[in-house]
Amino acid sequence: KTLSSVEVVYETLPGWTEDISTVKSFEDLPVNAQKYVLRVQELLGVPIRWIGVGPNRLDVIDRGEGWDLAITDSEDEEDGLEYRSA
Repeated sequence: KTLSSVEVVYETLPGWTEDISTVKSFEDLPVNAQKYVLRVQELLGVPIRWIGVGPNRLDVIDRGEGWDLAITDSEDEEDGLEYRSA
């Protein structure tokens, strides 16, 4: 009964076709993958530190400590991404 009044909202983002399984840093991800991570981070309201890029346990990008949603260091005008770190 509680969910009967819920309205589902879908958001579609551009995808990417590049293989990201060997990517080791956020900046090396395809631009659309970066935008996806930043959008999810914005929707959740919490920093995303670890990003899985493959099926194995160690296939992870670690953005490190200090990622903060409130502090903006720079904005890359070319790709429209806003990178934030503390």
